[in-house]
Amino acid sequence: MEKDIVFLGIQWCGKWTQAKLLLKKVHDTYMYFEMWQTLRALMQNDNMIGNYIKDTVNSGKMIDNFITHDLIHTALKITQNLGKYLIIDGFPRLFEQAQYFSKKMHDMQRDFIIIHLELDPNIALERMIHRAQIEWRTDDTLESMKERIRIFVQETTKVIQHFESLGKVIHINADGSIEDVHTHILSALSL
Repeated sequence: MEKDIVFLGIQWCGKWTQAKLLLKKVHDTYMYFEMWQTLRALMQNDNMIGNYIKDTVNSGKMIDNFITHDLIHTALKITQNLGKYLIIDGFPRLFEQAQYFSKKMHDMQRDFIIIHLELDPNIALERMIHRAQIEWRTDDTLESMKERIRIFVQETTKVIQHFESLGKVIHINADGSIEDVHTHILSALSL
């Protein structure tokens, strides 16, 4: 498959797990970019950018587009320079980001497919609360969890609709076992 692969879905639908499983199968030709992992690394720095991102995340808000656009552009350029494809987790989440991504992919002459891992928001919230009880993080407040779900429902749904209109979306039910979801993804990608 000669396409970049984007995983989209509500928080705790299994994007990270499924992206990593897929990467094991296609590691010779693909690299992995997770927006959240990259932002967390930046947050560890006690400087202007790290503190700005940390404050934004802790409030439950979305990171500004100028930051995410620069990060995804950099990831795409690296893979293009290396002659590889990209598995993307966590971008785009907002409609403006989707428009930017579509234009960027067109300009760079890269094809892509969206894997939408579908999960009921109530199940996602249960999974987030369970994680928060095990692994407390400063951004794991009930208010910030609900805000992330609200943003997904109100904003990321528009992103998925945008890519559906381009014929780029594969829908996968994420409320199954890790193995079953992985099998459905491989089948949908003909791998």
